Order: sequence, then structure tokens, then C-alpha cells
Amino acid sequence: MRVTAVRTVLVTAPWTGDPFWLPGERFERTAALVVVETDEEISGVGETIMGYFCAEAVSPLIDYYATLIIDLELDPRQPEAAFRELYQRSLWWARVGVGLSVLSGLEMALWDIAGKARDRPVHELLGGPAHDRLPLYASGGTGSWPVEKAVDQARRYSSLGFRGLKIGTGFEGRPGGYTTGPGNPPYGTWYAGGTADRIADERAKFGALREALGTEIELATDCHAVQVREPWSRSTALDLAGALEPFDLLFMEEPLRYDDPEGYAALRQATRVPIAGGECLTGVAEFRRFLDLDALDYVQPDATHVGGIAVTRDVARLAEARHVGLIVHTGGAIGPGFMANLHVAFASPNARFVEYALAPDNVRSELLTVPVQLADGFIQRPTLPGLGITLPDDFAERYPFRPGVVEYA
Repeated sequence: MRVTAVRTVLVTAPWTGDPFWLPGERFERTAALVVVETDEEISGVGETIMGYFCAEAVSPLIDYYATLIIDLELDPRQPEAAFRELYQRSLWWARVGVGLSVLSGLEMALWDIAGKARDRPVHELLGGPAHDRLPLYASGGTGSWPVEKAVDQARRYSSLGFRGLKIGTGFEGRPGGYTTGPGNPPYGTWYAGGTADRIADERAKFGALREALGTEIELATDCHAVQVREPWSRSTALDLAGALEPFDLLFMEEPLRYDDPEGYAALRQATRVPIAGGECLTGVAEFRRFLDLDALDYVQPDATHVGGIAVTRDVARLAEARHVGLIVHTGGAIGPGFMANLHVAFASPNARFVEYALAPDNVRSELLTVPVQLADGFIQRPTLPGLGITLPDDFAERYPFRPGVVEYA
């Protein structure tokens, strides 16, 4: 089997699946899918998270890799061998970061082809299933203000059958909040108020959530420290973790920037709230630094960014060897990326939960061959060959790409 063509499909689509995701605003995002075609009429579809952040950068990099994979006649049924060759030929600029992130989408499409060629789901090619079912948690962006609205948000997720939910620290629309617009403070600077107010906010929110939902629903929070202009100090993160301890959270995500792995380690030692992170790390080596420092209770690799499916699996195995759990990140994925992460989770004994962002549900429903169905909060192991993605012929036509969409400025 030979690759005959590789193309990028850029789209811009509204995300309407979650009324609590930036309520009152039209929210639309860009996405980048990677389609690989072969001479045996088997095609694969992948996705890179760079479509969410800088879609215009994806096509030139995919074109570079396309030339290599075609000219070198790399076998698409051997995705790990193909990845090694493409990675080797871009070591100067793609060991980490955007190059490796874009390569993730191509690698993912090759796994889709490999599964279809063998008539097996991808998780069976990763060593076989470690679970028959896995629980999903609803990922809901920031918390809504007032507190009663945050409770309504949580109750909606619970009513849909999720066994867990995650909302951000702070509140949407509050002064100094994560989603406040440019001005004073600028976008990306949040919690401008004092420590006492910040802690009171979190205690009020999670106290109300526990009272409304009881103890059967797992609660988690996302501090979104990856993109803030003025990251918290270690002591501030510890103050917040201490405020959250009485509510027995599943995890506290990204309390510090990723350029402070030692801070993560110190925080983990100082609180009983489990610490999670890793969604913006690329490659195994970046994760190894955090794991060597015992800095995480849960790793959160994302196959659309970390290097693809095999690298996500390798991160999961590295974490398992250190008795660290796996909760894959899927927040920016509209279809192939979600399924790729799901397959890795099902092949990983240390997988605990799978993230499910409701906001892109309307778009995702068009791409998943079998829709997500929850039974008692769990999703069953995928059984279709490959990833389980169907790309409609008119998908790009119905969601024409609009350049210039900017997030996290």
C-alpha cells in the first residue's frame, strides 16, 4: 500500500453543544483535519490541535510531510515506522512544539488507515484493550456566575449521564475573571482580586456543587495556567488547593505554568488534592521531566498535540510505570482527535477518565461514525475498524474556513 495524497481540511464552525460555554456569546472555532489517501482506496483522517490555535500554519507543514511520505514510499500501514522517519527528518524544528503537533494529525490518520487495513480498531493495534468501558467527565470551561448558575451547569451535565464534571477556577464575567475582555486587567489575567476573595469564590462554588450533586459525581477544576499573562505564584496555587481540599476533587488541573515543573512537584507534596497536567506538552521527554520529579498525579497528554497516538501511548506507559494515572485531554478536538485519545485510553491500564467537552458536540456528531452513548456514565470500547470517523464529502463546504480567528491573545 502506498500513500497517493495528503491534504489538510480547514474549517470554521460554531460550537453550540454547551449553553454554558461562554454564555451569551457566539463561539466558533477553527479546526484542521488531515486526510491521507492510498492506492488501495483506504483513507485515514487525523486532527491536530494547531487547527484550534493557528490553523493557517498547518497546511504548509502538512505539505512538507506529504512530499516526504509519498516520495519515500512510506507504508501507511506502519504508522510508527513512518512517524520515526518523518520525525527524524524534522529534528531541527519539530522535536517539540508546533511541528510535532502538526505531525500528530498526520500520524493519527496513518493509524486510522492501519486499523482499517487490518479490519481492527486502533486500540487493538496498541496492545489490546485494557478496559471494556471507561467513564467520561463533562468539560465545561469556566464556572458560571452567580453560584446558582454554576450549579445549573453542573446539574445539566449530570442529567446527561456524566459521572464527573470539570469547570474552571473563577467565574465567567467576574471582575478579573479568566474570560473578562481586554482592558484592565487584560485578557488572560485573572483573579485580580485579593486572596481572601479568590478563596471565598471557590469555596462557595464547590460547596454548592457538592451540596447539589452529592458525592457520587466526581468534581474537578481547571486553573488554565497554561495561557495566563500573570501566572499564580506557588503559594497562591497552594492557597487555592487548600481551599478545595474539603470537597475531595478528582483533580486540580494546570495550577502553574509548565515552565515550573519543580513548582508542580512542591504543590503536589503540599496538598492532598490530586494534581493533573500536560495538555500542552509535546513529546515524551517533556512529560518525563514532570514524572521524574513526581510532579503529577495524572498525566493529560493529547494525541492531537503530543506527537500522535503512539506518543500518547508511550506517555501513558511511562506514567503507569511510576504509578501515575492517565486522563487524556480532548478539549479542542472535534472528532478524529477525540477518538484517537479514546483508543489510547482503552489500551492503557492506568486510564481513569476521558475528557468530553460538550461545546463542539454539534460538529463532532457529524464526524463520529457511532455517536457517543453513555450507559451509567460510561462509554463502551470502540469496535469499528480504525478510529471510527466518517468525514462527509461536503463538510468543508458547509463550514468554510475563516482565517484570523484568535484564541488566548
